Amino acid sequence: MENEDKSAAGWSRRQPLKATASSMVRLAGAAPRARNAAAPGAPARSIAVIALAILLLSPLGLEPAAPAAAPQPSGAEALERILDDYWNHQLEQSLDLRLRHGLAVERLPDVSFEQQRREADFAQALLDRLEAIRAAELEPEQRLSAQILGWELRQTVEALQHFWPLFQITPYSLPLRPVHQALATHRFQAPADLQRYLNLLRQYAALIRGLQTNLEIQQAKGILLPQDAIDPVLRILRSLIQPPEQSLFRVARERLDGLEPERVDPFFQAIATIVTDQIHPSLERLAAALGPTYRAKAPHQVGLGQYPGGPEAYRFLVGYHTTLDGTPEAIHQRGLEAVEKLSRQMAQIRSRLGFEGSQESFHRQLRRDPRFLAGSAEQVGERLMAAVRRIEPKVGDFFLQTPGAPYGVKRLDPALEGSLTYGYYEWPTATEPRGHYLYNGSKLDQRPLVNAAALIYHELVPGHHFQVALQGENLALPAARRESFHTAFVEGWAEYASSLGVEMGLYEDPYDLYGRLLMDMFLSVRLVVDTGMNHLGWSRERAMEFMHQNVLESDTQIETESLRYSTDMPGQALAYKVGSAKIWELRQRAERALGARFDLRRFHHQVLGRGSMPLSILERHIERWTEAGGC
Repeated sequence: MENEDKSAAGWSRRQPLKATASSMVRLAGAAPRARNAAAPGAPARSIAVIALAILLLSPLGLEPAAPAAAPQPSGAEALERILDDYWNHQLEQSLDLRLRHGLAVERLPDVSFEQQRREADFAQALLDRLEAIRAAELEPEQRLSAQILGWELRQTVEALQHFWPLFQITPYSLPLRPVHQALATHRFQAPADLQRYLNLLRQYAALIRGLQTNLEIQQAKGILLPQDAIDPVLRILRSLIQPPEQSLFRVARERLDGLEPERVDPFFQAIATIVTDQIHPSLERLAAALGPTYRAKAPHQVGLGQYPGGPEAYRFLVGYHTTLDGTPEAIHQRGLEAVEKLSRQMAQIRSRLGFEGSQESFHRQLRRDPRFLAGSAEQVGERLMAAVRRIEPKVGDFFLQTPGAPYGVKRLDPALEGSLTYGYYEWPTATEPRGHYLYNGSKLDQRPLVNAAALIYHELVPGHHFQVALQGENLALPAARRESFHTAFVEGWAEYASSLGVEMGLYEDPYDLYGRLLMDMFLSVRLVVDTGMNHLGWSRERAMEFMHQNVLESDTQIETESLRYSTDMPGQALAYKVGSAKIWELRQRAERALGARFDLRRFHHQVLGRGSMPLSILERHIERWTEAGGC
């Protein structure tokens, strides 16, 4: 997740428009069959006797007693049912969840507006039930669950209003990563699994057609990709058009061990036919839809604010990703102030190192210094894990609890490295119990590792791996909360964890400390350019120039990142710095209130122990903990 939201990512990781409809959830169960109802074939005489009794009793005012009303569930029981319905709903529809839990995948995402409307309707129905519960009937932990779920449901309801200004075909928003993972991990244990795989391939072609439909509707509404964003999308689409025997849809023969040999060759032929006749044409048509006619109409300007409904959508995304009420204007100003402060701190370190030139010349030196350049992709992983080994002996002094899941690093799939600036954290799953940071091992001459320590403390220990794995392992949380991820909390914690390394004595080398400040600067610059391009009308060129002046990243990285903020995931990049700043604020307030009673390990336990939540809810939770004495 470092600088990539895997949910976006889908994290999306967690995008507000993610499909989660469920055919499993029953909002109202069928009424139980009455015990004295006549069974099929029962004698008509018994029914007549009952009817006669009713007629005889009624004139005397002796109507049969109405059946006793079912007792109303308590607030706690009602909340439990709502949480169960919500969880089943998510588990049925979320491809990411099904993959993490090792469940069979039989349906690919529905990217249509109609599906999103069904999502909003479902969320509103649950929200109505939730708001009928009296808070006084709930225990504190149950109230926390109700508050978190209520926030998430309201976001889903409101997201429907902002469906069309947001693109689905850009590199981070394209919903194909989990689809490809589902195909790659599909289990072949019985003949029926062969047909299920072929059905997924047919659905893949339908998914691509759905993306094209939405693209065309957006175009009719005057919402087109900026010209600069078209080629990155086309590169992804064309990379998927490969001969069947070389495509990612092929199945290695060893995956079919145990199945009858006479079924294997027809299965391979069926794959080739679907790929050739359905998938490739759908990809080619989508690529053609972005051809010269589209490009001629596409705007040169970037940013969400230029589109119909764009300004409103951006304000929604700012609140969604930061989980706070900050305005784009206030966040932009905060970014400018942070950049100025960090510039002074970095100048002080350069002075300590005896460097007398400008920041630009120092950064140019860092990019060329062989001490910070890996000679191979494997060396990148070795450098990252060396920093992990430095932090491991200190963890117990700062944390009461650590996750049971192991962790490590792996290289990204090289096929993805060209479209992703960095890498991301991949949490433990049923099939892979180890959490990994997947690092980008390409273009090593453009990736100085001066911030390697700061990066891996963000990604693994005590950053993403601690937060995500502890949450997943906490069986005291409802299932829905164990799988809940809010960008500002998740990325805010990881950035707070990276900065905690200063206090832990992990940045004693001035170059490591400079790398830490470079990372902070990078996230602070995001506050300026994200709001600049999406809200204040900045051009992409102006944003890239601002980034060049303040960060270490290469031209290629800056080009990719500027499209990510302005076109792909507007608002998401704000969450890192806003989230870490809020956690530091809450810690400092708790330290002042508790004085000598403040225990940093207990504070960290309070932040991590309840899992991800909106920062506005975390703030109230820490306030209650502080008022209770910090125990």
